[in-house]
Amino acid sequence: MGRNADAPIEGKKGILYMNRNSPVSSQLYIANADGSNERLLLGNNSVYEYHAQWSPDGEWIVFTSERNGDGNSDLWRSRPDGSDLEALATTPYVEGGGAISPNGSLVAFHSTRSNYKSNIWVMDLETGTSWNITNSTEVAGDWQLPDGHFRPAWSPDGEWIVFSSDKDTLWRGHNNVSGWEHTQELSIYAIRPDGSGYRKVVNNSGYSLGSPKFSPDGSRIVFYEMTTESTVFARRLDLMDEEESQIVSVDFATGTDRVNHTSGSGVKVFPQYVDANTIGYRNKTTGFNYVSAQAQGGGNFTSRASIPGGIAIASPAWSPNGTLLVYEKPVWGTPSGALTWRPINKPLYSWNDEWEYRNMDVFPTLSKQGVLAISEQELANGSLYTMRPDGTHQTEIFSALTDDVIPAALAAGTDAGAFQPSWSPDGDWLVVGLGSWFQTREDDLGLIYRVAANGSWHEVLVNETGINAGFPSLSPDGRYMVYRTWDQATDWSGGLRVLDLETGNTTVLTTAWDVLPSFAPTGSTILFTRRTSTPIAGPYDDNYDVCTINLDGSDFQNLTPESLGNDAHATWTAEGRIWYVGSQFGFPEEGPVYDNIWQPYGKIMLMNADGSNKTVWTDGMWEDAMPQFIPNSLLNGTAA
Repeated sequence: MGRNADAPIEGKKGILYMNRNSPVSSQLYIANADGSNERLLLGNNSVYEYHAQWSPDGEWIVFTSERNGDGNSDLWRSRPDGSDLEALATTPYVEGGGAISPNGSLVAFHSTRSNYKSNIWVMDLETGTSWNITNSTEVAGDWQLPDGHFRPAWSPDGEWIVFSSDKDTLWRGHNNVSGWEHTQELSIYAIRPDGSGYRKVVNNSGYSLGSPKFSPDGSRIVFYEMTTESTVFARRLDLMDEEESQIVSVDFATGTDRVNHTSGSGVKVFPQYVDANTIGYRNKTTGFNYVSAQAQGGGNFTSRASIPGGIAIASPAWSPNGTLLVYEKPVWGTPSGALTWRPINKPLYSWNDEWEYRNMDVFPTLSKQGVLAISEQELANGSLYTMRPDGTHQTEIFSALTDDVIPAALAAGTDAGAFQPSWSPDGDWLVVGLGSWFQTREDDLGLIYRVAANGSWHEVLVNETGINAGFPSLSPDGRYMVYRTWDQATDWSGGLRVLDLETGNTTVLTTAWDVLPSFAPTGSTILFTRRTSTPIAGPYDDNYDVCTINLDGSDFQNLTPESLGNDAHATWTAEGRIWYVGSQFGFPEEGPVYDNIWQPYGKIMLMNADGSNKTVWTDGMWEDAMPQFIPNSLLNGTAA
C-alpha cells in the first residue's frame, strides 16, 4: 500500500488503537433558571466537561473534566463566571460526582482509585488530604458482585453524605434472551464524612434508586426510581423513549413517608430541590422540568416553564437560590456520520506510558504485512476498509450494501455491517461476516465472504438457510475458518463451526452459547466468548466468560471464572497474549445517567494465554473496547 507516512512514536513502543463509545464533545453552560442568558461556563477554557454541581454558598461550581486527556475523568472547579479554574483531583482513575460540603472545606466525590471500583471519597480542600469512606469492612460488598458507590450529596448541616450503591446485587442481564448488557439495581445509603454511621436509607427490590439529594431543611431526600430492567434501555438513545422513571422522595431518618412527585412517560433523572416547594429534574425526552416538592402538589409551589432540549442538554444543577442553572451540552455521533464522530487517530488519554493511545473504528485487525483492516461503522455504514498502520490511506474494499444482504436503512445503524475481518497469511485476502448481528439476527441474513485485499473480487463462503453465520477467524496457515452460528428456527445460539477451506467440509466445534471466535497467531487454539451461566434463559444469571478450546475440540478452558459479569470481545496480540473487555470492577457511574452507553462497566484488560496476570489498560467512565497494538516497527516507513 506504499510507504508509511508516519514516524515511530518517540519514547513509546508504538500506538494502541482502541474504540471509545462516549460523547464526541461536552461543554458546560450556565443560564438563568428559565434558560435565558445562556453562555459557556468556561468560555475559551472549555475542553470536555460534564456533571457540574454548585457549592452550597453559590461561590463555586465543581465538575468533571477530561482536559488532561480524552477519557480521563478528573475533578475541577471554577467560579460561576468561569474564573479561578482549579484542579481538585487529577489521577489516572475516574473522579466524578463532586459535591462541596456546606462549610466549603471538604469535597465528596466518587472515584475508582485504589481498587478500580467506584467508592465515595472525601478530600480536605485546604490540605488536599483525601480518604475513602466506603471501602471499609462494614460497607464494602462482595467483590465478585457489583460494588459501586456513586453520586454523594451533603446534608445541609454537613453531618451526613447520602449516595447510591449497587453493592451485593446480581450481575443481571436484561431480559432480551441474550442478557448481553447488564442492568443496575441501586439503593440509597447514608454515611458520616469520617466513614462512620453507615446505614441503608431506602431500597425497593426490583427497582433502581439513584442520584439522591437533600431537601433544604435536611428532613427528606429526593431521587429517581425505575425498574431494574429499565436501566438498560434508559441509557440507549434509540430505546430510552420506551422506558420511564419517576421522581420520589422519602423521610431521611426513616426511609418512609414516600411521595411520588411525578408520573407518566419519560426517563427522569438528576432531581434536586430548587427550593423548599419545588423539585427540578431532567426528562431525557423533553428537557428540564419542575414539579411540586409537596405531596399532591401542595405548599407554595409555583409552576415554572420547562426548558426544552431533550437529549441535547443534560445534568442540570440549580444554584442555591434557584436563580441560575448549570448543565452540559453533549454531542453524540450517529452512524453514517450524521453528527461528528471522534476521528480516527485522535489522541486519547494513555493509561500505559509505553504506548500512545489513539481512537480507531471497530474490529481493527492487522495483517502480517502491516496492513490494518477495520469495520468502518462510525464514519461509514459498516463497510470493510483497509489502511496503513498509522490510519492513513483509508480505502473501502467491501461495501456493507453488497448483494443487498443488509437493507440500507439497517446498515446505517449499529446492528449490521461487515464485521470482524480476518486476514489470510499472505495478506492477499480476508474473510468477513456480512449481515445483521444483534437484535435482528433471528430474522435477517448473516453470511461470510472472502474478499480480495485490493477490493477487486469477493465470494460467498457461508450462506446456510436458517443460520445467521458471522464473526469469522482464519487459522494461522489460512486453511481453517472458525465462525459463530445462530439458529433462526430456535432463536438460540448454534455454537461454533469450522470450515476447511481446502476440502469445503464443515464441522461443529461447539454447541454452547459461543461468539466472537479468534484463532491464536500460532498453533490451533481458538479464543472465544461463552455464556457460562446456568440456566441461560430469563433475566438473571447472565455471565459471559473468555474461553479457549483447541481446533479438535479438546482442552476447553474458562479464563475468567472469577468474574460473574460480562467478559468478552477477546482478541490475541501478535505475541500470543489476550485482550478482552472485563466487567469485574463494575459500573463507574450510575447507569441511568448515561445517554448512549451500552456497557459502561467495560475496561480493556490484558492477560496471558492461560488467564494469568490480568492487568487493566483503561479506567474511564465510558465504554472502551477493541484494542490493537501498532508497534513502532510498522511506523518507520517500511510497512507494506
